[in-house]
Amino acid sequence: MSRLAEGLAARGVALVGARVLLLGLARGSGDGGGGGAPVPPLARLLHAAGAHVRAAVAHAATSAHPAGLLCVPLTARELSEADAVVVLAAPREADRALVERWAAYVLDARPTPGTPRT
Repeated sequence: MSRLAEGLAARGVALVGARVLLLGLARGSGDGGGGGAPVPPLARLLHAAGAHVRAAVAHAATSAHPAGLLCVPLTARELSEADAVVVLAAPREADRALVERWAAYVLDARPTPGTPRT
């Protein structure tokens, strides 16, 4: 989260109040809250720090994630209105092109090979 805060600060944006779009939200067996994957720990940390967190889901309508995270479609508008896009998983080729064109700041938060997951 410190890399994101530093990257935003370099652009004159505080983490508090920043609009952060997560890309690559895992889809899993669920957390008991309605059948979807649990909210990533990073999303909870960002929310607690005062950021406005959303998750971009390709070809999806705006909806509440079962664990409370707002899911939105991956669109040029969502990308351009975000202060930061945080990549959690490798995007599809078409999604990558959208991100490259419309996102002002992208942080790749994917784990590197050999890095233990926490």
